[in-house]
Amino acid sequence: MTGKKSRHLVVYLPHRIPMWRLPGPSIDAIRRRARSAFTLHLPENERDFIRALPTAEVLFAWGLARRHVDKAGMLSWLHTPLAGVDRVLNPDLMETNVRVTSSRGVNAVAVAEHTLAMLLALTRGIADAVRAQASRRWTMNELDSRIPPLEELQGKLIGILGLGAIGRELAIRCRAFGMQVWGVVRNPREKPEYVDRLLVAGREDALIRRADVLVLALPRTPATEGFMGERRLRRMKSSAILLNIGRGSLVQESALVRALREGWIAGAGLDVFATEPLPATSPLWSMPRVVISPHIGGAHPDYMARAAEIFVDNLGRYLRRKPLVNEIDRKAGY
Repeated sequence: MTGKKSRHLVVYLPHRIPMWRLPGPSIDAIRRRARSAFTLHLPENERDFIRALPTAEVLFAWGLARRHVDKAGMLSWLHTPLAGVDRVLNPDLMETNVRVTSSRGVNAVAVAEHTLAMLLALTRGIADAVRAQASRRWTMNELDSRIPPLEELQGKLIGILGLGAIGRELAIRCRAFGMQVWGVVRNPREKPEYVDRLLVAGREDALIRRADVLVLALPRTPATEGFMGERRLRRMKSSAILLNIGRGSLVQESALVRALREGWIAGAGLDVFATEPLPATSPLWSMPRVVISPHIGGAHPDYMARAAEIFVDNLGRYLRRKPLVNEIDRKAGY
């Protein structure tokens, strides 16, 4: 048996929406990189995928379901096009020695721009104007006299909890708007030039009390589950806005609903939710100072091509036994 045929690479990324399928040029790039070392498998359905799993050394897939982990006895490395890996790191996979890498960073600019769009929709009354547009109502007087008033972002303090790729891109853009930017990171490090002040996790209460805008850009881990509950929501300024573009589980939604109803905070922009789709019974749908988007913050036409670029680069690194980009820290959970 040749060396090429003794090692197997499986690429399985089915999706009902064309934008989330791997483009042809990306498949060609993978084929070129893998040619000298691997037999490439491109299963067309789950049945063929399961047949290919037992000999797979490398897997490029959305993840590996718990029911399939025991079938992948030869698997050494899994790369996912997802930026967040909380749904990938299932308990069965965590018990193996399989290395996992993500596509962190491929959606950073899109999410940063989406976050700013939600913020502007709230501060400039755009969300209210769009609601009025549906009924052909001219609401200039209402918006001119609304509480909180229409405001500028310039001079406002924005706190970004989580300065990964998304947090970095958001910070850079907020500085361009003339905002004062504070960031919170898990481990101490030198302050980057795109933030005015850097805090370490555990010391974010001072930021929560002072921020005009608070952004959750954290991964989902046991430490961040339910991070924004009643205690922290009560510490925010009554004029402050909360934006969650991390994971829905970061926010205790019942506490958020109460905070909005009772005026603990001025508004919220939400792209992620504890349960998705957000149930039709959720009070968040009809709240006047809430902007909701259906977990589309990271969507853009080049997402899958960029994820494939990371995989192709990592495949070269893997073959050269070099460190992999975006390898998951199992203890941290991301």
